[in-house]
Amino acid sequence: MTDTDTATQAKFQRLRMQRFLMAQLNYAITYIVIFTTWLFGEYHGTQIQALSHILLGLGTQAVFLWFLVSGWNLKFRDPSMTVAQIVVATLLLTYMLVHVGELRGSMTTVYAIILLFGVFQLSRRAFAACSGFALACFGSLILLEPLLMADPAPVNRMLLQWFLLACFLAWVSIFCSYIRDLRERLQMRHNTLQVHQETLKGMMGQLENLATTDSLTGLLNRRSFYQEAQRRLTLLTPGKSFGLAVIDLDHFKQVNDNYGHDIGDKVLQSFAQIARESLRAEDLLGRFGGEEFILLIHNADAKLLNQCVERIRQRFSQSRFAGLPEDYRCTLSAGLSLVVPGDKLEARIRQADQALYAAKAAGRNCSQLSQTDHASDRT
Repeated sequence: MTDTDTATQAKFQRLRMQRFLMAQLNYAITYIVIFTTWLFGEYHGTQIQALSHILLGLGTQAVFLWFLVSGWNLKFRDPSMTVAQIVVATLLLTYMLVHVGELRGSMTTVYAIILLFGVFQLSRRAFAACSGFALACFGSLILLEPLLMADPAPVNRMLLQWFLLACFLAWVSIFCSYIRDLRERLQMRHNTLQVHQETLKGMMGQLENLATTDSLTGLLNRRSFYQEAQRRLTLLTPGKSFGLAVIDLDHFKQVNDNYGHDIGDKVLQSFAQIARESLRAEDLLGRFGGEEFILLIHNADAKLLNQCVERIRQRFSQSRFAGLPEDYRCTLSAGLSLVVPGDKLEARIRQADQALYAAKAAGRNCSQLSQTDHASDRT
């Protein structure tokens, strides 16, 4: 089970505990009613019988609480134990109605209150079954009243109470079914909205990726490289420097003209892969345009910058490419420059570009450091 699943399960378990505690308010009101009827002499039973209502209620609820606290409820198909709690509450209410005499008619509505706790959990069939169980309990009370009570209520009055309860529970069942259907439709719309949001998020990610990366090589495009390099330059602290390299693939136009653009694309993709593998995670790599690329080496001096570029140059020149002759070698030239706090990024890129021209003039397949940086090193 993942951390997300565990967090979701804990969230639902807290909701179940909240509903359980809310149900205890219903039990507390029932205990108050029992005490009040006994106090005013309307309770037709002994003190022990009156106390038994409270003890049975506390005992059964302690069992349900243990299931929730221990997590055993999660082993059930319905972790909320909705049907079990409704059945227990219905039986306890029926037991109480045996002893309240003429107050019974007004207290039968508590059956409906009990059923309302299943409005979001029970299916239409389960809700109807619980309603039928409540009617059966009250009907059994009517049948057993002559045997249990010395002065039973008139049969016609009790049948009328049962009929009114049946009508009321039927209305409650219809209303709760409507509420449940409405909740399910809202849940379906919510799920659909979530799917649309995830799709939109994915599309926005794709658009952002298209806007920031080069589609052929997967590297940062020119604009994104500028933005990220400029951001890093503002964070550069005194005494630190970045290494900047402008790289151009030598005679790349000949590859396209003689062997086709498909082969040229494979060469570009291979260079991007070699460069990525040769750099650190914190270094920055982008496609500047055409066969030109640009590097920003984090926390580098002239020596480290030259080592990084040479590593890429040597691996690239030793690579073989499908579609090119066996003895064909692809090479690159690079212009290098250092960037220190307070520098203008555009100015340093121009210096590296000038150093690139110097590398081309020196015969290609090499790298040259900007003369400005040489002068800085000597001073």
